Amino acid sequence: MKKICVMILIFTLLLCIPFAAGTAEAGEEIFEILDQQGEIVTFFAGTPEAGDEYIAGDNSYYRVMEVDSNGKKARAEYLGSYEMPDVQWASESAQPVSASKKAVALYCTHSDESYEPTDGSSSIRKRGGIYDVAESLKADLEKQGITVYYSDENHYPHDAGAYRRSRSTAASLAEEGVDAIFDVHRDGIPDAGQYESQVGGEDVTKVRLLVGRSNQNADANKQFAAQIKAVADKVYPGLIKDIYIGKGTYNQDLMSQAVLLEFGTHKSDKNEVLASTAYMADVLNRTLYGGVKGAAGEGKGSTAENTGGWTGAAWLIGLLLIGMFIYAFAATGNGKLAAQKWKRSFQEMTGGLLNGRGRENEK
Repeated sequence: MKKICVMILIFTLLLCIPFAAGTAEAGEEIFEILDQQGEIVTFFAGTPEAGDEYIAGDNSYYRVMEVDSNGKKARAEYLGSYEMPDVQWASESAQPVSASKKAVALYCTHSDESYEPTDGSSSIRKRGGIYDVAESLKADLEKQGITVYYSDENHYPHDAGAYRRSRSTAASLAEEGVDAIFDVHRDGIPDAGQYESQVGGEDVTKVRLLVGRSNQNADANKQFAAQIKAVADKVYPGLIKDIYIGKGTYNQDLMSQAVLLEFGTHKSDKNEVLASTAYMADVLNRTLYGGVKGAAGEGKGSTAENTGGWTGAAWLIGLLLIGMFIYAFAATGNGKLAAQKWKRSFQEMTGGLLNGRGRENEK
């Protein structure tokens, strides 16, 4: 009976993990983010939180200080100019040095997201226009010699549980040994003009990079996003709109090199969105596999080292050990006895490997 109770407790703890990884759904609310002089800095589809950060197209750096939910406004303080990574190499005419193996992953958490002018609706339940964008990006990445692990799994509905449902998809893709993982989205602000741009004389939409700040990889995720923007600003100015660092994880705790990409908004012409994927693919290739001194990243083992798997495993083990102690305390009602019971259980789980018993049994 006690073993059954322990298993129930452990199973309960495991169930908590996907929920902790989810983030609040952006919804249809549009917030203005204002500077301290009352000027609009940007718009955000969703509810910003105090502590969110924003790096504008010109690298002006802000932190949200207070949020007026009723007025749909947020106040942000100016922190100066964000120091971007040095990517002087990015504009060199020579092609980036190829890695022995180049692999990334793509998926879409909000499966319904679509483009109203071309898809006829901003939301298509079974398969939104966002999959066309993901598949265009996939094809363009493959032209760069990159293997793409792509999932068209549907995670509908577009609600607060979408990231919880897409977590298993993201985790499976991360297990393929990829160098980076990208969640493909479109923004929800109504002004398509905020995303309109030209690259090389071609009409395209800009791309917003979204980073979650509530996970153990937050600093690495943010640095990776900054590297992508710095490369894009060097080779294709006007391609990257900005970087928003919001509360939540967006499943980016799974990998250090994970970023959410927002291609245009639901009011954008999807043809212009599709035109941007080739430029974005080149930027991602250069960022990940530049292979020269000063490169933003060099795949596995880069400055944004992929530590998500190890830290995630350590977190899981910690939860299991805490759960075992809670059960032991509940069974004994005494802290000292609980510690002794926990120690015996831990020794049984490890076969005594951590206290010498395992080696004695091998003799």
